Amino acid sequence: MMKKVHPKININRLREIGWSLWDPIGLNQTMGGWKGRPFEDEYDTYLAKAAGMLRNNSDFAEVVDYLFFIQSQHIGMGPKEIDLRIRTKLLAVVQAISDDPLIWCEP
Repeated sequence: MMKKVHPKININRLREIGWSLWDPIGLNQTMGGWKGRPFEDEYDTYLAKAAGMLRNNSDFAEVVDYLFFIQSQHIGMGPKEIDLRIRTKLLAVVQAISDDPLIWCEP
């Protein structure tokens, strides 16, 4: 029986998207950038899960809802209800992850 090989995530590409389009805490602006900083991995777990959801064919709305839950409930930043402005911003994050051909690296 062949062992199933899982692709590796390109965390640097994912961070570029997350920090430039999402950053719910606002660290990128308040701390003058994220690269090489102790907090550069702050959103890795959430972004990797979002990327995995997309890879497993979750629809964009489900991934948007996941990211909104993370920022509003888990992190506690922003309103408790999603509005059009927030949904549009999160949709841009999801679209960027989905569109980036370098997010996944075959082992």
